[in-house]
Amino acid sequence: MAQRIDMTRADRPMPPGAASVVLTVPAHRDYITIVRSAVAQLGAGFGFTIEEIGNLRLAVDEACNLLVGYRSADPAPNDLQCRAQVHGDLLRVTVIASAEAAEPPDTEGFGWNILTALVDTLAWEQDRDTVRVELEKRRGTRDL
Repeated sequence: MAQRIDMTRADRPMPPGAASVVLTVPAHRDYITIVRSAVAQLGAGFGFTIEEIGNLRLAVDEACNLLVGYRSADPAPNDLQCRAQVHGDLLRVTVIASAEAAEPPDTEGFGWNILTALVDTLAWEQDRDTVRVELEKRRGTRDL
């Protein structure tokens, strides 16, 4: 299996107090720890509290696990892409995977309820053969 981890800064210059990281890993549970650690490090670098970082780690872990199980029409191994952007007090994380026919998450289920409790905003979207989960965490908001 080909393995690739790419971390790149955004193409455009970022204003002070902002950063963007794109991380691509194989869509396998073994690589989720890399994704959640990168997001946690980004949050720590921009002054998020230990509790906020812990919530981000759990939320990213759950979002990645939602997408790891999806399969694409392409027989090649899937990738999981995580885009993390911080600007001021807001950290936005988008996790993307290829999927031929993904079922929406059970919004009444345990995993989705955990996600909604950990972050300020949460969205799931599928367009054609791509599924994405987007979450946002604001620094200084009340945690669990």
